[in-house]
Amino acid sequence: MKRILAGILVLTLVFSLAGCALLGGNKKLTEFHDKVAESQELLDDIADDVYSNWHGAIYDDEFNENINLAIASAMADHEADLDRIEVLDGEIAELFKSVKDDKECGSIIKEVMSAYSDYYEFVVNVSGSFNSFSASKETLKKELASTLKDLSYEL
Repeated sequence: MKRILAGILVLTLVFSLAGCALLGGNKKLTEFHDKVAESQELLDDIADDVYSNWHGAIYDDEFNENINLAIASAMADHEADLDRIEVLDGEIAELFKSVKDDKECGSIIKEVMSAYSDYYEFVVNVSGSFNSFSASKETLKKELASTLKDLSYEL
């Protein structure tokens, strides 16, 4: 009896993983992954420059010690990247609508979208203190990278 239950459990696991792996052939899921990854790279660059400028304004007497000027300067330096991220964000939202309800991979897809949305809002709408920005930047960056990695295993 235990062997039968173990066999059923193994078969269930194999079929559930195979279902998601079969979805890997899904062009929209691959496109969703790739666009989120591209957006993350751009967001990482912006977040790192905001951090650097903010740090410079506080500790290195840069930007006339004006934090708002430091952040605005980083954003201005990445104007083209911000435009690209805005386009990607719209494309990601549309792709998410078509892949979110997948029975096999839906939970991973939703985790990626949640992590992406949190990181996007954090970088595009900078707020808080330098310490909170510093702590959240790495946490949100790692969370998105981790969920994207989990999704990539399913592709």
